[in-house]
Amino acid sequence: MSHFMHRRPRILFVLTLLHLGCPSSPTPTEIDAEQTASIDEDGDGVPNTEDCDDRDDQLGARDEDQDCDGLKAAQDCDDQDAQSFSREQDGDCDGYRPPEDCDDNNATIYPGADEDWEDGVDQDCDGNADSVCGDTRLGNIETCDDGNEANGDGCSSDCLIEAQCTEGCRTDADCVNEGERCIGEPGDVDGATGQCEQTNVSPEGLEAPCSLEVPCGPGLACLGAYAWDEGGWCVADWLAKDFYSHDLAELPEDGSSYSSSVVACGLASVPVDIVVYLHLDHPRPEDLVIELEDPNGQVGTVLQNQAWSPGPIIAQVGSGDDQVNGRWTLRVRDTVSGVSGTLTGWSLYLLSRWD
Repeated sequence: MSHFMHRRPRILFVLTLLHLGCPSSPTPTEIDAEQTASIDEDGDGVPNTEDCDDRDDQLGARDEDQDCDGLKAAQDCDDQDAQSFSREQDGDCDGYRPPEDCDDNNATIYPGADEDWEDGVDQDCDGNADSVCGDTRLGNIETCDDGNEANGDGCSSDCLIEAQCTEGCRTDADCVNEGERCIGEPGDVDGATGQCEQTNVSPEGLEAPCSLEVPCGPGLACLGAYAWDEGGWCVADWLAKDFYSHDLAELPEDGSSYSSSVVACGLASVPVDIVVYLHLDHPRPEDLVIELEDPNGQVGTVLQNQAWSPGPIIAQVGSGDDQVNGRWTLRVRDTVSGVSGTLTGWSLYLLSRWD
């Protein structure tokens, strides 16, 4: 009994010593944490827990390069987007690089940017600093731009409005070419003149039947092609003329009408074909009521709350036995508020006859 009592304390003493030995040695978990924190596989001085890619010494710490594209924030146009260019590649950081970007120091200038057609600067990098004649954009000294450089259509080859019915004749004596007469002077429009025309010409094909599908030959126009369902006959082309308005106006939204006029001259005495061409920029043309008033004060409908597409619109105005030369007025009224639009121009084709 005493033998066991003497050995038991010795065993406890040894166990106690084993338990208390080496108190400063780290646990296996602490050793693993220290080894992990110190790993720097690419040797760039940044631990793998902070490195964008610890196998690439060209990629550094995430806090200096948040999108890990190899560019520090000060070098990157957008440090949140790995697809963005460097500031060296894209100086104004607008997403475009030279030569595609024609001014890499100005973020408002890049391909597709909105163009200011009056400032002499090429914002959209298309090589055209301002509007040029024939591009349908009104700019600089242009007073019209109908998309071409032709003369005689109301807008000249240098995009200036051509005088219509202000340069012509008052009497036959003003006409210098043999056989010309002064025709169609509007008597009720101050400053308007007639036009010198060869009224005794007889082109080949005169009085031949015609229609829109079967047009007349050179020097002729088809009288009644628009007005008469059964077609008409060929007449001298001086009896037909186009008159243009290049007015550019925002249409009022208060229910009032916008008016624009052209003066017709150089025609015979009464109209047969009356055709209107509209140039509109309006999201809802069916909101519009458009009327045409002739020189005699008679009014006909051009468009009334209906769909519209570019092209000829035949207008019925008056009896057909009224004066054709004079002022024709287009009136446009927007019947629904809240949606605005613009009249960018219109033209009037008149084919006349003698009464």
